[in-house]
Amino acid sequence: MVSLESDELHSLKTNNSARSSNGIRGLKSNRRARRILGSAFAIGVLAFGVYVISGQSGELGGSLELIESAQWPYIVLAIFAEGASVLAFGIFTILLLRTRLLRTGFFHPVAISIATTTINNCVPGGTAFSSIYSFREYRQMGADSIFDSWVIISTNLLSGAGLAVLALIGVFDSIRSSEFLDLILVIPGVLVVMVGLSWLISSPSILIKIIRPSLALTYRLIRLPRGGIGEVDALCQSFQETRPTLRRVLLATFVATLNWVFDASVLVLAYYAINQSIPWRGLLLAYGAGQLAANLPITPGGLGVVEGSLSIALVAYGGAQESAVAAVLIYRLISFWMTIPIGWGAYLWTSFARRRSSTPIAESLPVEILNGDLNES
Repeated sequence: MVSLESDELHSLKTNNSARSSNGIRGLKSNRRARRILGSAFAIGVLAFGVYVISGQSGELGGSLELIESAQWPYIVLAIFAEGASVLAFGIFTILLLRTRLLRTGFFHPVAISIATTTINNCVPGGTAFSSIYSFREYRQMGADSIFDSWVIISTNLLSGAGLAVLALIGVFDSIRSSEFLDLILVIPGVLVVMVGLSWLISSPSILIKIIRPSLALTYRLIRLPRGGIGEVDALCQSFQETRPTLRRVLLATFVATLNWVFDASVLVLAYYAINQSIPWRGLLLAYGAGQLAANLPITPGGLGVVEGSLSIALVAYGGAQESAVAAVLIYRLISFWMTIPIGWGAYLWTSFARRRSSTPIAESLPVEILNGDLNES
């Protein structure tokens, strides 16, 4: 009898092991297939790009001539504008962190924000990897996992709100019939977007009502989070511990909008650098479309996609083709390529600082303390 049970147990273990190994092999084959399909798609996009460029060699040659004759004072101003954009995003991160972390410092959060953007732009699946990196860094600064998640979610939402503000202005600007109509529609629309999303972030109970159905649906479809609906409810309940003031969130949204404004000004200065007329009426709308294209999971950082969509949109709103391509190339050289080595340098610096320090570099404090007698420094 014992021998029979042992044989059955051994057979069961063997079957489970076989199923497990088959599952692992299937998972590996699926990953390999996705990798092959992704590579084939990238090669196809590259080949199509080469084909399009080869058919537009005259326009491209004219664009390169404009770039070669660019006025350097405007290029320098564009570099400073991009630096201001990066700095604004860092300050935006600090404002969110100081909801519960009293002493965050300045350079470390700014370095984290720069490195996060670079990871997002350079690594395939960069959104996931950048979130993991920022989660780890914020934990080192003293944030608990719940507050850490709130900061990451709020960063994405409020940064998106800032871009939505510019896109909204661009939409009204592209269909305007009079300056009076601009004042009547644009300003209230911008205020509604900013105040609405800021109020949402500063009201965890409302935010939970929006997030919980999405998390529950995710669990039903792909069984994540693994703790089930109970873990979803626990996460939502813990989220209510974070209660930022509306004033702070509004300030963070304003700074997030400044980040986009400074970045868009790089494109404007690129036009001035090549001494070409600017298609003002569709500029912000084209810029918003280009930034949305950057978030599409096609190429890291929207490489090629941003340049194409931004150039096409600028031409569609009255810009000359040669000047549009030249301005976009200068813009991407400064806002994308020039920031990459700085971002990886920030990543190495924060990694070194994390290894050197075994204790959190800032202490987590409840919101009540920050709203009490202590002043932020």
